[in-house]
Amino acid sequence: MNNSTLAIHWLFSAISLLIMGLRLTQDFNLGDYVTMGAIVCCLSRAGLIHVVLAWGTSNIPAAVRASHTFTKEEIYQREVGSKLSIVNRFFYNSYLWLQKLVLLDVYRRLMADLRWEKVTIRVFLFVFLVTYIVVQVANVVECKPMRLYWQIVPDPGKCAAAQVQLVVLGVLNIVTDIMLIILPIPVIAYWKKPWKRKIKLYILFTLGFFIIAITVIRLPINAINKNSQVNRTTWASTELLTAAIVVNAPTLYGLWNLRRLRRSDQGSDQKYPTQAGSGRGAHDEFWHPDARGLTAHARAGTSSGADDDEVFAMAPTSRSRPHRARPSDGILQTKELTISEEIRSHDAEHASVHSSERGILRG
Repeated sequence: MNNSTLAIHWLFSAISLLIMGLRLTQDFNLGDYVTMGAIVCCLSRAGLIHVVLAWGTSNIPAAVRASHTFTKEEIYQREVGSKLSIVNRFFYNSYLWLQKLVLLDVYRRLMADLRWEKVTIRVFLFVFLVTYIVVQVANVVECKPMRLYWQIVPDPGKCAAAQVQLVVLGVLNIVTDIMLIILPIPVIAYWKKPWKRKIKLYILFTLGFFIIAITVIRLPINAINKNSQVNRTTWASTELLTAAIVVNAPTLYGLWNLRRLRRSDQGSDQKYPTQAGSGRGAHDEFWHPDARGLTAHARAGTSSGADDDEVFAMAPTSRSRPHRARPSDGILQTKELTISEEIRSHDAEHASVHSSERGILRG
């Protein structure tokens, strides 16, 4: 067993689990539930690969076969390791495609209310489903009969190296990642945002190029070292970690930015105290249900040229209660209704009701 490869495997798996776990600190949405499935796949792979690395597989270099006589125990262990290696491919492929769905869910929320949103999402889901089926079928069709995958002696032949499966996975992974990179380009162009903020969002959503780069580098290296399980596992672990970082970066950035804005907003609330006698903070005074979860502040003394970030604040939590109008609130209600109409004019922000997506838009 290669201890350094095993250490890398567990280290990268642990970091990936930590990254995915961090996004679960918010109110759950669909992407978070899909992330839970990715966590299960990551944990399953971690246990399976540990045994694979410890016991070996049927993918054995010719030089080793020529100079080594396998004992019954070695044959048994390698047979089990080979079978678990195949099972691991199903979990690993599922992990990658679940991560794609997580990122697609972010885009779906940011695209809400755009006229081409439903058609686009359906096309992507169809492509993801077809490619997922193809990569899973490729796991078990290379060796015929299938028992050759775990046959130790005699030599099962080239199919045990599963190079066709690796190429199919790599190519379809690249194609679907490119689709996800292209998707947000027209969405960001549609938003009425400063160009500096658009550039920041473009960078955030094009991190997928790192996954593509890993896959492109991995394919020829694995082809050269086709009989090395250590090489295959190391690159797969690297790809697993990169996918976790790239996919969750927008959400984690949005959550961080949201908390930063809330802290800034709390400082502003202290600077502009609650109206005398109301007993509520600025959030409660200016909340209106028509704002679709976004909160607006209309403070005295705010200049007319203030940036959007100085005017709009994040939504209160789901436990927040709407403010009931009182006779003395007539002027305030007029302001919040006006601001609500302004919010509706921004389709992307109007549709983004989840905290992390609002944090992304406000970045």
